[in-house]
Amino acid sequence: MNQVQRIVKNIGVTGFAQVLTSLMAFVLLLYLARILGEADFGKYSFAISLTTLLATFTDLGVNQLLVREIARDKDLSESYISNAVILKVPLGVMTLALVPILSWLLSLSGDITMLLYLFGFYNVLLTISGTYLSLFQAWERMEYVAVFQIIERSVTVTLGLAVLFMGYGVFAVALVYAVAGVLDLLVASAISFKRFVRPSISFEPGLQWRLLVEGLPFGLNSLFAVFFFKIDTVLLGILRDDVAVGVYNAAYNPLLSLSMIISGMVSSAVYPVMSRQFTDGGDVLENFTIVSCKYLSIISFPMAAGCLVLADRFISLFYGGGFSGSIIAFQILSLFIPIRLVSTITGTLLSSIDRQGFRMLSVSLSAALNIILNIILIPLYSYIGASIATVVSELFLYMLFLHYIGRHYKHVDVNGTFRKPALASVIMGAAVYLMMDLNLLIIILLASCIYFGVLILIRTFDEEDKVILMKLMGRSP
Repeated sequence: MNQVQRIVKNIGVTGFAQVLTSLMAFVLLLYLARILGEADFGKYSFAISLTTLLATFTDLGVNQLLVREIARDKDLSESYISNAVILKVPLGVMTLALVPILSWLLSLSGDITMLLYLFGFYNVLLTISGTYLSLFQAWERMEYVAVFQIIERSVTVTLGLAVLFMGYGVFAVALVYAVAGVLDLLVASAISFKRFVRPSISFEPGLQWRLLVEGLPFGLNSLFAVFFFKIDTVLLGILRDDVAVGVYNAAYNPLLSLSMIISGMVSSAVYPVMSRQFTDGGDVLENFTIVSCKYLSIISFPMAAGCLVLADRFISLFYGGGFSGSIIAFQILSLFIPIRLVSTITGTLLSSIDRQGFRMLSVSLSAALNIILNIILIPLYSYIGASIATVVSELFLYMLFLHYIGRHYKHVDVNGTFRKPALASVIMGAAVYLMMDLNLLIIILLASCIYFGVLILIRTFDEEDKVILMKLMGRSP
């Protein structure tokens, strides 16, 4: 299997798992929104967002460091994994200890505090089990990551829907998540011990200190990234109310899930490859980056155009006529899709060239801008202000990534990959606007034909694409 085939295989396996699990999670979110209503759905969104942020203190970037180091030397697997797991146990305890402190500082109600404990327990265990997923990723055996993700999501969604249909509320759903967290850890460790490493207790303070120190830039990047993704929900809950949180997340969650599916399956497959390409030298990494950005641009621009034009149709489809206030937020937030997906590649490039500190700095500055914009805009425009803050912050992050790549690696012409997909998407969007009265499925099929037809007419694909296709088919170019 050549490199192109291996990357596509890993993207395909990861993509299948991401699509399947995200669809299951999306179904759960739809029923949570419909059954719980705006207020309780807002409580759920607030609690899961805040505890996701807190769980970054359990990892502190260790998982991402493991992927890079083990991908370069697989003999490190057993000692690195064992010491990483042992390191995370006290970090997880300290993370949960932050819940009562935050509850007191923010004057949260007792029911919100209980939700924070349950979702916090789930997120801490998910972070620890993620240590084993880093091992699978470093070995480029994404099928095991896929198995884990499908099992975890199946349990959460099945039990979550069951308690909802039985008439139980948000606390029962949170308890389901906590139980799923225990199962996550058992499944991930079982796969790891059977296929990759032996069960062992290896306590090496020097190695653990190295994991903390070298993983810290990754950890801060993850912390600021979670701030970046979740702080709008948290600030809406603090500055507005549970209803505003519910309306905003009804628009944000589908788009976030869509972008996470694609970025997750791509970044997990290309990160080990890009790390090796950097050590090999030459122009291979630069060319790989440009090609990756090109294909993500081709995928993401029509998604943004479709979501922008068909926002009311999608919101009505998702929520059965409810959450009409989410339509304008959905339209605004759709603009971040191309920016976020291409930033996945540029951010991964910084980590691959050992410049994760600048990736962390970029995300931290963008998170700070996001917080400032939210504090200014939420009191004025509520969830619409939060939507604007998200898009502006995404654009700022993209610009920072390109700045540090050009400064510490070389100029990579990422912007050039935007032009033709953007033009084709504008033409497609205009056509969709004229077809608004048709069935939604027919609109999507016709829009896809128009989009790819325009791409072919304006000669988007070249000889390099042909070479990639031939390698994918196992033939020599």
